[in-house]
Amino acid sequence: MTPRANTIFSSAWDIPRGDHVDFGRLPQEALSAWAGHQAELSEQFRQKLIPATSVSAPTRKQCMVARVYEALITRSELSRKEVGFRIEQVDAYLEDPGLLENFEFFEVPSSDFMLQFYFAVWDRRIAEVMGYLHNYGKDLQGVVRKVPEDDVWYQMSYFEGMNINERIKAKSIADFIKQHDVVRATSFGGGNIPERLYGLPAGLLLTIFDDGPVSPLEELFPDPRQRGGINYIHERLDKAPLHQELLGTQDLVWMHGVSMYLNEQERHEMTGAILCGIALLKPGGFMKYDYLIWTTSMRRVIETQCWPYDPKNPMVIFGFPEKAVLQGQQTIALVNRQLAGKARIDLVSTEPTRIEPWGVTSVRFTVQKQLIT
Repeated sequence: MTPRANTIFSSAWDIPRGDHVDFGRLPQEALSAWAGHQAELSEQFRQKLIPATSVSAPTRKQCMVARVYEALITRSELSRKEVGFRIEQVDAYLEDPGLLENFEFFEVPSSDFMLQFYFAVWDRRIAEVMGYLHNYGKDLQGVVRKVPEDDVWYQMSYFEGMNINERIKAKSIADFIKQHDVVRATSFGGGNIPERLYGLPAGLLLTIFDDGPVSPLEELFPDPRQRGGINYIHERLDKAPLHQELLGTQDLVWMHGVSMYLNEQERHEMTGAILCGIALLKPGGFMKYDYLIWTTSMRRVIETQCWPYDPKNPMVIFGFPEKAVLQGQQTIALVNRQLAGKARIDLVSTEPTRIEPWGVTSVRFTVQKQLIT
């Protein structure tokens, strides 16, 4: 590729990594070199301020499409028809100059996991998408495995704010379960349960409400002894209180990455979701949930990576953590009014997740159920 004249990094591999730690910190100069610039190009393209790549950079685009085709032909077991479908898809999406730059900067055709991530995003297989953020996913043979550390996905994920944010949240749940000797827990919108990658204890009785496509239980929990305690309920989370056997029994309910789809201002959907969680909790039980904050990382995910969403129902993402905290306090007060004196929730903690140089990527809340006698 031909790097921009004012860019000090021509690819993700140019960004230096220090000593191995779970969560890297992106240098400020790299933030402006790739994340912000890619999102800006994508926004300008959608606003028709700059032309498509078939006009502005046809050779670069054709070269990238050819590299993806070569990767699929040589490394995947897709049929010719399936390869043709994917190439048509790639060709259409790469009309976006921001995405073309993304494919170049991250050398996407070199990585099975980069390609499979984009296919999953474009197919709206969100549960599968989220697994990649934890450095697990499908190679081009369809085998789910840990991403090798010499893969460019791993290099990107080491610094990417949203990926780091998701790993911190998942690990915090696994740690909380172990530290508080949680026996019964429920996840709202749990998808493929990334928390399992951070050491869920044996014997945990876990219920998951998710009405989207998820992977087979045998794939997620290979140990049959662990599968015995897992109960997937393929329904919306608002159906949870209809399950009488769960009412008042849970030590923990968590709901991460869901609030962005819940319209609190017009329909009080976040209040309703928390009330559903409280119905399942036993007295003294905890509920954990989060709000997302608008960062350059989030901007690139939505604008350049084409995160699926409904423009008629905008995602709830807060511009500043202070606004998220204020909304959290207001929602808790509304929940307590709805409980009408039969119970209440107390705010235990408010935890902003700060990842430099992105800033605060999410605010995590923990509340506790108390009965009023």
